[in-house]
Amino acid sequence: MSNKLLTIAKEVVRLAEKKGAQGARVSVYRSRQSRVEWRDGKLERLRESTRMGLGVTLIADGKYSSNSTSDLRPEAIDKFLTEALAVTKLLAADKHRKLADPERYKNPHTGDLKLYDTTGIAAVNAVERKRAARALEVAARGAPGADRIVSVSSRCSDSVGESALVCSNGLEATRRAAAFVVTAATYVKDAGHRKPVGWWYGVERQRAKLPSLASVGREATRRALMGVGSKPMPSGRYACVIENTTAARLLRWLLAPADGRLIQQKRSFLADKLGQQIASPLLSITDSPHVVEGLGSQTHDGEGMATRKMVILEGGVLKNHYLDTYYASKLGRTPTTRSSTNLVFSSGRNNLSQMLDAMSTGLFITGFSGGNSNPATGDFSIGIRGQWIERGKPVQAVSEMNLAGNHLTFWKRLQELGNDPFPYSSVCIPSLRFGKVQFSGK
Repeated sequence: MSNKLLTIAKEVVRLAEKKGAQGARVSVYRSRQSRVEWRDGKLERLRESTRMGLGVTLIADGKYSSNSTSDLRPEAIDKFLTEALAVTKLLAADKHRKLADPERYKNPHTGDLKLYDTTGIAAVNAVERKRAARALEVAARGAPGADRIVSVSSRCSDSVGESALVCSNGLEATRRAAAFVVTAATYVKDAGHRKPVGWWYGVERQRAKLPSLASVGREATRRALMGVGSKPMPSGRYACVIENTTAARLLRWLLAPADGRLIQQKRSFLADKLGQQIASPLLSITDSPHVVEGLGSQTHDGEGMATRKMVILEGGVLKNHYLDTYYASKLGRTPTTRSSTNLVFSSGRNNLSQMLDAMSTGLFITGFSGGNSNPATGDFSIGIRGQWIERGKPVQAVSEMNLAGNHLTFWKRLQELGNDPFPYSSVCIPSLRFGKVQFSGK
């Protein structure tokens, strides 16, 4: 299929140039997702969807447009390009809109990133997905404390995606990837009408590496029971440990203003922070696009530039921004890449239990809810849930509290990273321990 998509992309580029485009970038994709959803002993939903489409960036007479269609019949593509080029020529010229430098296409990673599991894809079908979804519920209901369970829902899904990218100034590339996901969510009884929910999941490029269905189901129930009897603690400044499952959300808020669009529009608190300390010296992050089986791995970015390792933070010092060709040109800088791939972190020596012992007293944050972060100022506020810790042990479930601060001061309070990078995300972040930071509660 990838060769067929490449043929289509090359033909679209040829047609675009024939019709008057001076530059064209074409992406053609096909994806398939299959999913079984199970709830309380019954099949709730079975879905299978296939999508195919085409996206084309056109540059004509110094003008630019981005267009898409899902109709890939030759006559439809011909009409689509004619109309898209006519509209492009009505727009204002923008000297910064251009294809990536062809030098940036060169020397892409050529090793096998193992993003596609042929054996795993061949092994799954509707019957197998149903069996797995049911097994997840059985495991959840067999966990300790299951007498409190109100409801269990589970899901088993897999997806396959293929794409081809062709640029008129010298790039031809294809990509194929698969992913397998198992998820369970358990709701339990609490005082009044409260029903704490706990969920757990696994996602892998290689199906054989998924966690056992039994462990996923049991973990969902355990996490639900952790929320029973939760209440807010008094407002104040407390030390905290943020679990690896949760920490990525705050980290994404920290790094979002490193985006070229926000920097150029003067809406980024990181715009003038290159080479400056924005976090604890313990925090180092590398954007690593070639992690084998990585959920964010890729050989080319969306513009076709060959991906490279890029240090984002080194010892807490900001080293790079995410700059695509357009915003780099507007800022008078060199492009890096459009967006993140896999974020790999410096790692500590202690596991989660040892980190809680080191904190002794404070909040163990296991989930976030709601919240907002201002990319221009760095101010943020977010709801939290978790456990109150004393002498390193949980003594009270906590909810209805907010963590608030400013990223430029908050991340400097980081005191320890754990040795437990989260495996089911492109943000491979470990658990984090902070000194006293501000919480609002009762």
